Amino acid sequence: MESKGFLGIDVSKGYSDFVLIDSQGQIIEKGFRLNDDSQGRKKLVQLIDEWKGKGLTEVFCGVESTGGYENNWHSLLKSLQSQGGLYVARLNPKAVKAVSDAVLRRTITDSVSAENIALYLAKFPEKVDYGLDYIYDEKYKDGRDHLTAIQMHIKQCTQLKNQLNMWLYGTFPEVLVYCRNGVPNWLLRMLEKYPTPEKVRNTVNGLSKIKGISKEKAASLKLKAKQNNQPVSNQMAHIISVAASEILHKMQLIDGEERYLESLYKDNAKVKLLEETPGIGLASSVKIILEIEDINRFDSVKKMASYFGVHPTFKQSGDGKWGSHMSKRGRGTLRATLYMCALSGMRHNPVLKPIYKRCRENGMTHNQAIGVLMHKLLRMIYGILKSGKPFDADTDHENQKKANEKQENQKQNLKEKTKESKRKIYRYQSLEISGPISGRRAAKIKKQTASQAPTMGESTGLPSAETKL
Repeated sequence: MESKGFLGIDVSKGYSDFVLIDSQGQIIEKGFRLNDDSQGRKKLVQLIDEWKGKGLTEVFCGVESTGGYENNWHSLLKSLQSQGGLYVARLNPKAVKAVSDAVLRRTITDSVSAENIALYLAKFPEKVDYGLDYIYDEKYKDGRDHLTAIQMHIKQCTQLKNQLNMWLYGTFPEVLVYCRNGVPNWLLRMLEKYPTPEKVRNTVNGLSKIKGISKEKAASLKLKAKQNNQPVSNQMAHIISVAASEILHKMQLIDGEERYLESLYKDNAKVKLLEETPGIGLASSVKIILEIEDINRFDSVKKMASYFGVHPTFKQSGDGKWGSHMSKRGRGTLRATLYMCALSGMRHNPVLKPIYKRCRENGMTHNQAIGVLMHKLLRMIYGILKSGKPFDADTDHENQKKANEKQENQKQNLKEKTKESKRKIYRYQSLEISGPISGRRAAKIKKQTASQAPTMGESTGLPSAETKL
């Protein structure tokens, strides 16, 4: 038996399938299934000890990110990692699927999926992060779960608001003029008490007693109600009233949960460090830290940008190059937070303001410029957390100067490499337009040939046409 084993774990609700292979892809332990309970986890620990007793010195385990069902197995194996010889990683399902496609799997079962995971661990060790460079902190996991719960409430509240808009469209469309930028709280309070035009018409002074409704607005609402002749049943009135009440309750709940979450992390050193950056408040700092956890997870800022999907991406194939945009892959929570921070930073941050202005002057739309600011903000956050020093505009300007010089050198080197690459590609046949190519490709070749033509007075090293040979 080899000294290294690779354990693939395919997680399902209530149970998981396991396959153990060696570095050559040969199966050491055929597929087996364990329940996701205390007995199943205890049995897995016993099996790992048995494998080590038979000669395995290192066992590399992998689970796919499946929305939370993998957490029990991951936590168990992570707790055993300190004993030595055992490593566990959380894998991107897309990477594992690519392995399955590469080996041309025709049939997919739970055991086959577990084998694919083990195969990925064995064949691509440089792509797997076992989290050895940072300490896994359980409090951040709880914070992310709390954040997910808040987002769930926000989503439910948004769904209720959208449905309420549809109900109002059929019963009281005149009040929708107040809902162009969302449903205002005063309207929700009014609909909770007076859900139909008839009840609005019949109330005497009830409207003006509602917070947010002035006497002038109350008169305007009464006028709109008089113009409405649509009959509304008592059942529909009840539905609208309950929906408005539920939305108000959800909004109060969301606000309370957000404040509670902030109170739990407001004294965190990393949160305080980020909070000093113009454009990043307490709420945003907490969300950013909960998403990033330990900055040592990322070897470089480019990897962190790719992880959270704020890096630019494009596609080039044949004659075409298209789709240049932000990738938007990975968890969207941090991108949403960065977006709001960028909107604030474009007004108050001395580093982001000129960047936004320059992007707009170069022809970018507002959202494109905000995307650039999001990427810049993430780079700033990386530098702040990596150095442990608060935001300093002067330091950023100095770093920007160095980066610009480095970027110019990189551009020049890239230009030379591109030319050299094209020379190598056409080393067996000259660059010409005689082939059956598209018009777009022919135009590119003509432009490239013209740019490579010698300028006046430049020697080509060849005899001129007038020279007699």
